[in-house]
Amino acid sequence: MHKNIKKINIMFAILTALAGLWNFKEKMITTSVEYSYRYARDVLKGRFEMGEDTISRDARYSYCYAKYVLKGRFEMGEDAISKDVNYSYYYARHVLKGRFEMGEDAISKDDWYSYLYAGGVLKGRFKMGEYAISKNVEYSYRYAKDVLKGRFKMGEDAISKHARYSYYYAKNALKGRFEMGEETISKDADCSRKYNDFIENLKLGDKNAQEY
Repeated sequence: MHKNIKKINIMFAILTALAGLWNFKEKMITTSVEYSYRYARDVLKGRFEMGEDTISRDARYSYCYAKYVLKGRFEMGEDAISKDVNYSYYYARHVLKGRFEMGEDAISKDDWYSYLYAGGVLKGRFKMGEYAISKNVEYSYRYAKDVLKGRFKMGEDAISKHARYSYYYAKNALKGRFEMGEETISKDADCSRKYNDFIENLKLGDKNAQEY
């Protein structure tokens, strides 16, 4: 009886020592943001609370931890994420599946991500990013066509300097004349022909509509 109790005590002592050793190893893991994330994802296959402070200091690993480990919001890492335009957008789109206000300042400084954020996350206008969008002819046109589904006044100066996008803007966004871009369109034979055909068809459509 006493021998069995002694064996149990020895086993308990060994397990306690191993647990302490494991705890020490986990503390060592927390010194690395990469290994803290990988330990959570590949070993624990779930949350690693001890390593979250380390993970939260890095935008990329905070996003990955939220998406692949927590499969949801990681509030502790949002400050780091918000300072990176790429991960602010990815976090909003793939983790929150909605608006990420803290990251909007970073997103708004980039034309491409402002356009994507408006169309893919907000599903509507992103006023804060319109200045950046307006400096790029392609995204100005796409923002007008895909997001606003109509006129984007702030982007018209950029659009008007490009014949093809002026024609596209008139046809697919304004659904009518784009006077500001007509001089540029006139210098491109192909665009000029297509634009004139488009305007003539509009006039015919109006005329036919008046007859009924």
